[in-house]
Amino acid sequence: MISKEAFEEKYRNMPRKRRRVLEAMVGGKTDEAIKDEVLGVSDISTVRKHLSQIYKDFEIPANRSSSRCELVKLFNIYKPELVAEQVLIHYGLSSSRSGAAQKIYIERPPIEARCYQEIVRVGALICIKAPKLMGKTLLSHQILAHGEELGYKRVYLNMHELPFSKLDKFLQSFCVRVGDNLGLSEQLDSYWNETLVSKVNCKRYFEQYLLASLESPVVLCLDKVEQVFPHQKVAEGFLTLLRSFHEDANSKEIWQKLRLIVVYATEVYVTLPNDQSPFNVGLPIDLLEFDAQQVKSFAQAYGLNLSGDSVTKLMGMVGGHPFLLSQAFDHLKNHQAVDNTLDTLLANAPTEAGIYSSHLRQLLTSIQEYPELLDAVKLLVSTTNPVRLDATITRKLESMGLLQRHGNDCSLISNLYRQYFSDRILGSRE
Repeated sequence: MISKEAFEEKYRNMPRKRRRVLEAMVGGKTDEAIKDEVLGVSDISTVRKHLSQIYKDFEIPANRSSSRCELVKLFNIYKPELVAEQVLIHYGLSSSRSGAAQKIYIERPPIEARCYQEIVRVGALICIKAPKLMGKTLLSHQILAHGEELGYKRVYLNMHELPFSKLDKFLQSFCVRVGDNLGLSEQLDSYWNETLVSKVNCKRYFEQYLLASLESPVVLCLDKVEQVFPHQKVAEGFLTLLRSFHEDANSKEIWQKLRLIVVYATEVYVTLPNDQSPFNVGLPIDLLEFDAQQVKSFAQAYGLNLSGDSVTKLMGMVGGHPFLLSQAFDHLKNHQAVDNTLDTLLANAPTEAGIYSSHLRQLLTSIQEYPELLDAVKLLVSTTNPVRLDATITRKLESMGLLQRHGNDCSLISNLYRQYFSDRILGSRE
């Protein structure tokens, strides 16, 4: 296996299109979906050619049945944040996150209590919004677990698993994957009628097969729904369908079995009539960063007893961001002299020598690929005041977890990002 240094260099210097194929593959996209959505080509052999070169780049023998598994293993070690949960399950791998990080959940009252109250309601619809790595998926799993305690079935579906090229194909895949999670065989031929539109066929499949097969309610969690937003026709069809699922519970008994959780990372920018959007009904949940007490509880869950001053110092660099905090606590728990180690950690944090180097380089690479994002970040680091950006740019940077909003203006979410991008983009350390 190649070293971490070699891995980082190969990944950083990889051509943009090849890297997008790689990230889609470890993120759970099928070759067909990569062909249509990432490359926009008609010949699937183009995908295979990119993958063959990727195997060569990372010194993995190609043309083996185990080649993809070995690539996933490599990324699960060096870049676990890119590997989708369903991909790990498919290859029989466990997450490379520490055991502590996988088990720890810090409550943000009253959010959990509100979600538990909502999920028992007929026609329940919970919409959870927050930037990446803020704990949305963890919260959704808490709600799913609560539903299981009540005897409900659970289905967790990551939108990465579905193809976005055509609405009919998307909804068929959606129905099949929900059925897979419920242990039901695929029955599209029996319920999909070519004389009917896709949305009607999808509803028939749920009404006459999926929901009809259940004796108890089911909680359906749809994660990373923002993946569908750029595909206007698919998004319009799918999102309005979710709204109708919710509304049909008021008039049709079969739909009273379904409860929905919709998880997404940015503002909705799909054009939908107000009476057809799923985002203005049900219970909206906007996840915020941890406060100081929650940060202290988070540290204690790692076995760390941080002083109030240490918590203040740490939050001064990374705020209350759950992912960034977990990285710091993972590092600190392996050192005895916490205060000295914390000072060193904070001094190195916004540099290539720090514990966030891989995360920061990934963000920088993503920003540099798009001139409009790079220009926006230059503007953000050139002032300490909130600035007003184009709405589309704001949504993109917000979904990456970089921004906090101040009305219609925004700023970088933490000093970690401000100092790193000041140095790497403007060439000045604050």
